[in-house]
Amino acid sequence: MNKFRWSLVGLIVAAAAILVIITINQNSKNYEAKQEDTAPVLETTEVEYETIEEEYTEVEPIKNEQVLYELGLGPASKREDVMKTMHSMTHQKVVSEEKWYNLEMTTENINVLYEFINDSEVIDYKSELLKIVGNWKEGNFDNIVEEHNFLWGEQNGNVGKATGVLTPEQEAEFIEETF
Repeated sequence: MNKFRWSLVGLIVAAAAILVIITINQNSKNYEAKQEDTAPVLETTEVEYETIEEEYTEVEPIKNEQVLYELGLGPASKREDVMKTMHSMTHQKVVSEEKWYNLEMTTENINVLYEFINDSEVIDYKSELLKIVGNWKEGNFDNIVEEHNFLWGEQNGNVGKATGVLTPEQEAEFIEETF
């Protein structure tokens, strides 16, 4: 009788195991079907593509993007970035014991910088900065020491205050050595 009981227990265990396997299999099929129903569609239809393309082409390219990039400026630039650029440009014209960043003060750089400031809607001190760069556009560097020290001070400068103006020969030498 003992063998019969163990045989019956074995059959019950085997049936239970088969039921568990069938249930797991059915649950996995249901899960996969549910995932397919809720999965995001990765295919892009032609209409959606055209809409995306139209939205993309509406973005106006930045004027003088390459020059601005070389000056360290871009769409997200703030007053501090513009002042750092301007400060770096003044180094070509002033006597200072330290000059950490140097950007060439060319007519193109000045004009692009002026346009960038003028077109910006988020730059603080816009009128002051335009006045300084406007002087540079006109070839007026009479206040370059004060302009440097204003920009330097706004950046919390503690070393490298301008003390004078380079002579034309010193400026030419600085340009040759630096750029």
